[in-house]
Amino acid sequence: MDWQKCMNQALDYIENNLSCDIDYSVTAKIMNCSEWEFRRIFSFFAQIPLSEYIRRRRLTMAAIDIKNGEKIIDVAIRYGYDSQAAFSRAFSRLHGIAPSLARDEGAMLKIFPRLTFKLILMEGNSMEKNPGHRTNIIGAGEVGCAVSVDGDKNNIRKMNGSFWDTKGNEVIGTTALPLYGAFVSEEKCRLFGNVSGKKLLEICCGTGHSLQYHGDRNASELWGIDISEKQIEKAKQHLSSKGYLAKLFCSPMEEDCGIPVDYFDYVYSIYGVGWSTDLAGTFCRIASYLKKDGVFIFSWSHPIHKCVAFENDSLSFKKCYFDESWYSVSLDGGAISLSDRKLSTYINALTKAGFIIDEMIEESDDEIIQLKKDSDFAKKAKMLPVTFVIKARKL
Repeated sequence: MDWQKCMNQALDYIENNLSCDIDYSVTAKIMNCSEWEFRRIFSFFAQIPLSEYIRRRRLTMAAIDIKNGEKIIDVAIRYGYDSQAAFSRAFSRLHGIAPSLARDEGAMLKIFPRLTFKLILMEGNSMEKNPGHRTNIIGAGEVGCAVSVDGDKNNIRKMNGSFWDTKGNEVIGTTALPLYGAFVSEEKCRLFGNVSGKKLLEICCGTGHSLQYHGDRNASELWGIDISEKQIEKAKQHLSSKGYLAKLFCSPMEEDCGIPVDYFDYVYSIYGVGWSTDLAGTFCRIASYLKKDGVFIFSWSHPIHKCVAFENDSLSFKKCYFDESWYSVSLDGGAISLSDRKLSTYINALTKAGFIIDEMIEESDDEIIQLKKDSDFAKKAKMLPVTFVIKARKL
């Protein structure tokens, strides 16, 4: 059974019956399971109970109908409410305004989008786990389940920040220098060169291990920014234990948080900028932090790698390379939201922000691959890039 196709067919049935009674036995039959199992499967993947999803979708469609001029009592009855008063209470709880105000020009309504399930490629660790320092697992070889979501920036930042506050390091781990990601190392690439006496800022500094790496190499100033308060706390504790003092900010990378402009010799991010909800704006902000001829270095999962799975000693496409829509993935009781951007999206955003590219690395390090040469992940890395690193310079 193609579970993805069946789940989306079940959602089609729900969507087509929002204005009437929904027979859950029909959705269960589509999925070839019991009604209880269907509710459980839906809640696990969508991270929301089925009944709550339907309630929000009905109130979303109700808001659209009222906006289009329909009578409130007619809309209330259509979506299953016994009285206009009960409907108004439910409507106000979701949208924050009374139904009668929904017609006003400029009225802010909370539209809950229809969900669509699709396959997304997730990652397995490429090296032996170290309890204190693990390789980031966003974006490699195993097939995972995701739900398409709208690109509301505030909701995405809130979800991702909460995840890193509670489960991030335990579930995803940490990528830190000298590793740029799976099978790519600064010790081999030498993109930074001599940082002695230099001022460095890390975007998405996490637990501070990459900042320590530069501190050990005599950088004069260490700065960092991260969306998670817990990550900032861990970075402070870790750097302090190593004898380093860093200036750390808890803020989305997309926003102004008081970091000085025209100040840094290097800005860098190790598997961080891919979390940005505004890539072009983030790159422009990073450019403002750098001195003229300052260097920006960042790594992320290679976009082609996110589309291809290794199965039975061969590669097969599981996702469209050109799909840059936002999706949510459930991980160990939490959830994250990401967008898989094309390589050209990163490059074009860099050039528009005033950078020139000095170097780009796609190749995996054979010596590192040999550490896990028998794993499917390593076999895949021999055939296509799983991490990319870009070194750019501010004009």
